[in-house]
Amino acid sequence: MSIMPPSVPVLRGRKDTQLQFDGAALILRRRDAEHHIPLAAVAQVRSAGRVVEVELTAPPGSRWAVHRIEDVSEDAGRAFTAAVATALTGVSEPAADGSALVTVRTLHDENREFRLRRAIRLGWLVVILVFIGETVLLTNTGDPELSVMVWMGGLTAAVSVHVGVRLSPFGRPAWRLPKHGVTVMAQYDGYFDGMHVYAFTDLNGKKYGYTPNGYRGDEVEVVYDPRDPFTGTERSRLIGRGVLLLPLIFFGGLGGLLLLIVLLMIPAALIA
Repeated sequence: MSIMPPSVPVLRGRKDTQLQFDGAALILRRRDAEHHIPLAAVAQVRSAGRVVEVELTAPPGSRWAVHRIEDVSEDAGRAFTAAVATALTGVSEPAADGSALVTVRTLHDENREFRLRRAIRLGWLVVILVFIGETVLLTNTGDPELSVMVWMGGLTAAVSVHVGVRLSPFGRPAWRLPKHGVTVMAQYDGYFDGMHVYAFTDLNGKKYGYTPNGYRGDEVEVVYDPRDPFTGTERSRLIGRGVLLLPLIFFGGLGGLLLLIVLLMIPAALIA
């Protein structure tokens, strides 16, 4: 039986901080951003107790940048540091200024999606607990048949609110582009793999492509999200922000009205 090399641990620290090594770079993930640190940008990695520090290369006379993760497992920290140190011996040309190689990706959309999922789960828990309490109350007051209506109407209302919330456009590219997008003129770059490709560069000079359904001429006006330039689309194809709110208004409003009716049925039954 062959012996496999040990896996490099993923370090998880305080405040949801995470540090991992993918073989070519270190990836430091915090709540709001993800730092991609190539090995060529790393001078050394140190571990001391439950703290691991990633020191970047810096020009002579300059102060080096240090990324720090705290409250990690001591054993995992030592194993991680040893694995990265071994990989650094294979880097033939370290960068003079490691900070220039570090790229940062914001995680606002991912964090919003996580908070939304958590709020939905909490909302469903509250709804179910309320309905269980109402069922017990109606059963004790001699109106058990009304509890069936409460559950049917309540679940229908809750599903409608759930759909409305999931269809909310806030934070999505389609909602952000009309107001926060960057508009550029994309130039026709050619026909590749069955697609007409239009090229444009973002604010950092990085090249991206936009592929419409057909040929649009030598150039086309494209708007993209500066946080995610892959979302580029034609300015003329943007949908009004008000239209994007219609699903939320319809499903959310319908569900909210049904929930209100269901909740008002309880005191009405008790008074009767």
